[in-house]
Amino acid sequence: MNFFCTKEHYDSWVKSMELPDDEIFCLEAKEAIWVSKMLFSLED
Repeated sequence: MNFFCTKEHYDSWVKSMELPDDEIFCLEAKEAIWVSKMLFSLED
């Protein structure tokens, strides 16, 4: 998971990593934490 302060930082990172941005989910911090808990929780 990567966090960016601005859209410009994100765009620069995607370009430098040569990643297709259509395979990346842009979430706000609160959403990202919620999703990570869903994905990596050890409880049902």
